[in-house]
Amino acid sequence: MRSNCLLAVALVTSALSGVQVADAQNVGATGDAVSSATNAAVPVVADQAERLLRQMGEYVGSAEQFTFHADITFDHVLPSGQKLQYSASEDVALQRPGRLYVEWSGDLGDRQFWYDGKSVTLYNPATPFYATDAAPADIDAMLDKVVTQLGFAPPLADLLYRDPYRAMRGNVQYGFDLGMTDVNGRSCHALAFVEKDIDWQIWIDGGPQLTPCKVVISYKTQPSQPQFSAVFTDWDFAPRIAVPVFTPEMPAGLQKIPFETVSAARLQSGGGRCSNGCHTGRSGPACYWQVPLWPHVS
Repeated sequence: MRSNCLLAVALVTSALSGVQVADAQNVGATGDAVSSATNAAVPVVADQAERLLRQMGEYVGSAEQFTFHADITFDHVLPSGQKLQYSASEDVALQRPGRLYVEWSGDLGDRQFWYDGKSVTLYNPATPFYATDAAPADIDAMLDKVVTQLGFAPPLADLLYRDPYRAMRGNVQYGFDLGMTDVNGRSCHALAFVEKDIDWQIWIDGGPQLTPCKVVISYKTQPSQPQFSAVFTDWDFAPRIAVPVFTPEMPAGLQKIPFETVSAARLQSGGGRCSNGCHTGRSGPACYWQVPLWPHVS
């Protein structure tokens, strides 16, 4: 995914020695990829894994609009090292070039994010505050700004770029194809990738719509190796999205605060680092939304 700090995939490294692939060709490709990765300085990715990831990126990135739902789990690591798992759901509505709405509902609270081509707005219904700032006119530039300047990004942001393949592939050291598996009744290609700081898997639908079925990320350099996972459903590439969906709708009397204040409040509240130590497109929820607008996970 997009930063060396890296997601929003599963425990790839620990699974390397135990993975069994029924297809002999996949077994050979996996072995070659792992063997080559240990002996080469350049990234090594099995051809099938490279092709499927690229095709998924082209399919999703070429869409002018789409909606999807994701059921999410993520870990919170206590000072003792114990991992607590929380759940959430996320609904996304996107229209290019410059409209995005993300709604999150979870164990640690709800969040709403609007982008209308001119500004971004972040709101936690449990607080009397909201944050807003000017934004570029297209989604890619907006995401780059909120990550680099405002210190957050919507969860699963890599899939919202015009080129998801580039956003996800950049820091991969090696990867391989695990064959076909079932995800909630869908036959999906299972791919595994390794980066410096994370291991991740992605399952891609084997049908005509080359959409993600599932992603799992393991932050292997963080204490207790917390995980973030998302299972996707309800992909729709011809949705009827009303324009007001992308316009902030909040109760009267809220106090507007700048994102700088949100970041400061996070530090004052004792919030530590994000799951992977930075604010990027594939990190856990704490990295996507700053406290108090987003729960702290790690």
